[in-house]
Amino acid sequence: MKTKAKLTERQQEIYDFIKESTLKSNMPPTVREIGDHFNISSTNGVRSVLAVLIKKGYINRTPRLSRGIEIIETPIKNNPEPLILEVPIVGSAAAGEPILAVQNIEGTVTVDRDFLANRKDVFALHVKGDSMINAGIFNGDLIFAKEQKTAEYGEIIVAQIEDEATIKYFHPKTDWIELHAANPKYEPIIVKPEKPFSIAGRVIGIMRKIS
Repeated sequence: MKTKAKLTERQQEIYDFIKESTLKSNMPPTVREIGDHFNISSTNGVRSVLAVLIKKGYINRTPRLSRGIEIIETPIKNNPEPLILEVPIVGSAAAGEPILAVQNIEGTVTVDRDFLANRKDVFALHVKGDSMINAGIFNGDLIFAKEQKTAEYGEIIVAQIEDEATIKYFHPKTDWIELHAANPKYEPIIVKPEKPFSIAGRVIGIMRKIS
């Protein structure tokens, strides 16, 4: 953002008067009103100051229009978004507790915001076991999941069954839910309606430590 040239004390006073008058009456002052306020007898004297304000980028002015002065507002520079995100790491969850309850957060991991497409509704979970190895998810990995309560058939989800969180393919059936592993040595987990079950999120990324 280009910085405007600094005004002299007199130029600043006139500029401030223009702003205040515009704000108070919802219209800019005329050249004569500016001259009267500052005891400038010549309208050319006022116009010369206005010309400087135009040159320095503080105002615009429409010629031959009595109240043709327009304030150029300085854009507000928004605070840049941080380049990194702090993602909560979920530990074990007690039965009936939401997986993201405060007491279940065991720490955070810092990641580049672009890695998660700048999502902020994301949590992380350590992978235990080899049930998803054919999906490229290995023991010790850190998976990232978008927090959501529903999922599409075949998506990899973080499911909470009673007091355990598990990462599986989501295969809903008419009367039950099947959670499929990505390893042929594991049978699907069958979740009947009477069993406490919820979806905590959909897996969207993996972080792996290379030793």
